[in-house]
Amino acid sequence: MQTTMELLGKALDVKRSSRWCEELDLDISTLSQAKKRGRLSPTLAGNLAIELGESPEHWIAIAAIEAEKETPLLQRLKKSQPSWRKR
Repeated sequence: MQTTMELLGKALDVKRSSRWCEELDLDISTLSQAKKRGRLSPTLAGNLAIELGESPEHWIAIAAIEAEKETPLLQRLKKSQPSWRKR
């Protein structure tokens, strides 16, 4: 998995959206809003990762990168991803 939307997809394969919202004490619209934005917040990504047995630190980092505006500094970081991003 490479994006937080893939993490969300994996979560939704396990449980329905309403069940995740109930378990994580989220507003019912939280996951639908994340889908519309095309990304998860770092906090939500980390918590879903914990529930799915994934590394929360990894997913928090991915979510943080997805939330950043495109800048030369972000491009530099993305170029180094193959050395640290899970495959």
